[in-house]
Amino acid sequence: MPVFVSEACAGVFFENATIQHFEKPSERRGATLAAHLEKFHGERLGLDERVNCPTCTDTVMLRRFYSLSHAVEIDECPGCGGIWLDTGELAKLQSLLLNEKERALLRAQLIETHRPSEISGLPHINDNWLHRDNKISNLIDLTFFLTGD
Repeated sequence: MPVFVSEACAGVFFENATIQHFEKPSERRGATLAAHLEKFHGERLGLDERVNCPTCTDTVMLRRFYSLSHAVEIDECPGCGGIWLDTGELAKLQSLLLNEKERALLRAQLIETHRPSEISGLPHINDNWLHRDNKISNLIDLTFFLTGD
């Protein structure tokens, strides 16, 4: 799992999907890396500045939010899928990560909030008809046939 740390700017680059092993603060890897990065201080890039990918040197990384909460903005390489985190972003990402119980509560709240509403149409004229059993229905039809009614 290659991870590249820049002590000059306190940023870190994760190759494709490697960040998954470091985003949880409860895992030793994530906590150790976040503690190591706190030793260095770098300036954050402006919103209009872009970073070139460390492995695909001719590719400019795209800026996007890491999760739906829009709390941590990352740079991602469209070529190799690597992710660059600026100074302090790993610690911020770890602090916002929900544990399993919090995720279950959030999922339940979202389901309740976005539950489809009940839609019922107007009553139909045939809604109150009695539904007969198949054998009884056949017997009644046979009776009407034999009697000619």
